[in-house]
Amino acid sequence: MSKKNIALDRLLTIQNHISNQPQQTGPIDLARERENASFNVKHMNWLFWGSKEFAEALQDAFLIIQRDPELHFSGGHPFDLTRPEEREATMKQIFRYIQLKKSLKDPLLFKALGVAMGMYSESFNMKVYVNDYLMAQSFKLFGTTEQYDAYINDIVNWKIIGCFAMTELGHSSFLRGLETTATYDRETDEFIIHSPTLTATKIWIGMAGQTATHTIAICQTIIDGKKCGTNWFIVQLRDQKTGKLMPGVTAGDVGAKYGRNGIDNGWIQFSHVRIPRTNMMMKWSKVDKGGEYIPSAFPAVSYSVLIGERLSVLSGAISTCGQVLTIACRYGCVRRQGANEEQIMDYQSHYVRLMPCVASTYVISVITRMIINKWEGIMKLAQTSQEEFISYLPDIHAISSGLKAAISWWGCEVLERVRRSMGGYAYSSYNGIGGAIGDWGVVTTGGGDNFVLIQQSARYLLGSFKQVSHGKKVTGSVEFLNDIQQIRSSTKSILSDERQLLNLDFTLDMYTWLCCKKVDVLAASLDSSTEGEETTWNENQVDLIKLGELYSYRFTLSEYIKGSLWAIHLINDSLYLFLEEEYFSKEQVKMIKKCHLKLCKEIRKECIPLVDSWGFSDFMLKAPLGKYDGDVYTAYLDTLKAAPNCMGIPDYWEKYVKNF
Repeated sequence: MSKKNIALDRLLTIQNHISNQPQQTGPIDLARERENASFNVKHMNWLFWGSKEFAEALQDAFLIIQRDPELHFSGGHPFDLTRPEEREATMKQIFRYIQLKKSLKDPLLFKALGVAMGMYSESFNMKVYVNDYLMAQSFKLFGTTEQYDAYINDIVNWKIIGCFAMTELGHSSFLRGLETTATYDRETDEFIIHSPTLTATKIWIGMAGQTATHTIAICQTIIDGKKCGTNWFIVQLRDQKTGKLMPGVTAGDVGAKYGRNGIDNGWIQFSHVRIPRTNMMMKWSKVDKGGEYIPSAFPAVSYSVLIGERLSVLSGAISTCGQVLTIACRYGCVRRQGANEEQIMDYQSHYVRLMPCVASTYVISVITRMIINKWEGIMKLAQTSQEEFISYLPDIHAISSGLKAAISWWGCEVLERVRRSMGGYAYSSYNGIGGAIGDWGVVTTGGGDNFVLIQQSARYLLGSFKQVSHGKKVTGSVEFLNDIQQIRSSTKSILSDERQLLNLDFTLDMYTWLCCKKVDVLAASLDSSTEGEETTWNENQVDLIKLGELYSYRFTLSEYIKGSLWAIHLINDSLYLFLEEEYFSKEQVKMIKKCHLKLCKEIRKECIPLVDSWGFSDFMLKAPLGKYDGDVYTAYLDTLKAAPNCMGIPDYWEKYVKNF
């Protein structure tokens, strides 16, 4: 302990004796915690965000938001806003953001501002993402050069506000079952967009409720009464000046949600809406003026825009988990409880819950940069080398599907651990946890239901296993299967020393063994069944979902080089699967559990420097119990006093209370 902190401790003791009242120890506790850092916090911040330049730009962006009344929430948070007020505040933020896009000359700073605003408001994040990514990337991936050039400037400058109309009232993940139709009329050279049934209603479409002027809608393409498959179509929803719905378009808002209330998710019904034939996105499939349908050689490409959407969940996990863990760790080191007034973070039950979450956030930050850079490189191939672009799709599709499911489920686990770790205070909206849980909840089903997506990863893994079984080599995320014969020849773990568990290559080998064993067992089970293929798949669905998770987590380990606690957490969390296959002995299981607890305790010593390194300011956190200086109780009570109708006689007193 430094001389400065010894002096502060003595001063606190004297104050307690004089006033005979307990004083807040939070500021001293957090100062002491920060002295435990074995690394440079600023340098760790640069590492976490990928570069010194971007990390510094992000801090500048935080300051821009804090200083600009058009960007930040009045009062510092949105928790007391009504739904209409939050909608207007979100649109005001976007309007200001687009103004700044034109005035800020530094591209890196503007990029950082977009990231920072996404962290500050999930509703802002989602609205901008729907237009700037889903809409814009649809033109890049599905549109011809002419279509892209005709629309892209209006989209990125918000002269056209776009939405992405995929899911329907009766269908979502099963796109071949979608009911909305696009019927070609030869006489007028138009498509007629129509919702033939109630269940064909497009629903949960971001920004369709109130603001989107146009949509990219996926429809069953019908020519001469014959279904030709699903394709994407450009349909105008509203007049760009008046906001009124176009003829034949009926749309409305989905109403109250338990998160992201600043975004107007909506429903759409089309009643014989006519659009030019050229409004069909025709990079891959085409319909000429004579009505001849030229199908895509690669039908799966129509889903490719969803790959980026799924990978965006990883960025969301860094922001959401990073912020709530910063709040929980600071609170856990300030809050004292028990006979000896211990910091609650020092209780094993507390730090063992939270430290794997802190470790995982670092791992996910590295994986996110790597996989998004890879996807951006693949997308460029769509413009330059379409065959090469297609060759990468199966692997990146399996990776994105698996990671989206596994990481969004893990995010739910992190949020729940944080909620429980903060006791009753997490129930207060003003501490940010409830809002984060509400905002995150949609991620496990939006952009593809996790239970469906993770099975796509499992199916890809099983298909790759079959190729290897027939003597073929596989590449990408399943390359490890090429060595499956050697891997499965080992039936028992060679773990003998705890130090082996700190070697990531060793823990990766164990996880690879488990993944190979489970794919081997499942492949045999599926092949030996006498039931039909769909029935057999359904009867093995639980194991297939777990296989998809194993594949996804193995991928994160294979791409990360310093993930000891995260690696041990995954092994510890999967012990029952290893034990099913009799891979570990009783002594080895005890060693793994002991190592897991030991690593959690080691990380706990530096938990405050580790979360400080993420760089979330008090302003961005919007949670008094997560204040950097540790003076959390003063800040929390001040927040309560500032809340609407905190004190005074309520309106219902005269009508009800006094009449008792």
